[in-house]
Amino acid sequence: MIEIYKIAQIFIPPPPVVGRGFTLAELGSLIAIVGSFLTNIAVLFAIIAIVVSGIMYMRAGSDTTKITNAQTWLRNALIGALIVLGVGVIINTIANVVTREFFCRLSILGQCIF
Repeated sequence: MIEIYKIAQIFIPPPPVVGRGFTLAELGSLIAIVGSFLTNIAVLFAIIAIVVSGIMYMRAGSDTTKITNAQTWLRNALIGALIVLGVGVIINTIANVVTREFFCRLSILGQCIF
C-alpha cells in the first residue's frame, strides 16, 4: 500500500521547450509590419475624416457655426494625418536601425556590402 503512494508522488518534469530563437531581423520585420498596418489604418481614418469634413462643409450652407465646425474637422484630420505619417517614418527608421539596414551604404541582392 505504501508503494502506491510513492509512485503517486514522483515528479515528472514537463518536456523541454523546443523551437528556434528570435533574431533581430525578425524583430525589425515585426516592427515594420505592425507599424505599416497601424499607419495604413490611421491614414484610412484620416481620409474618412477629410471626406466627412468636406460633406459637412457642403451641407453647411451659410451657417457660420457649421462652416467653422467643418473647417475644424478638416484641420484636425490633416494634423492627425501628418502626425501618423511622421510616426510611420519614425517606426520605419527604428526598424531599419534594429536590422542594421539603416547603416548600410551599398547592398547587393539584399546583402550589405559596405
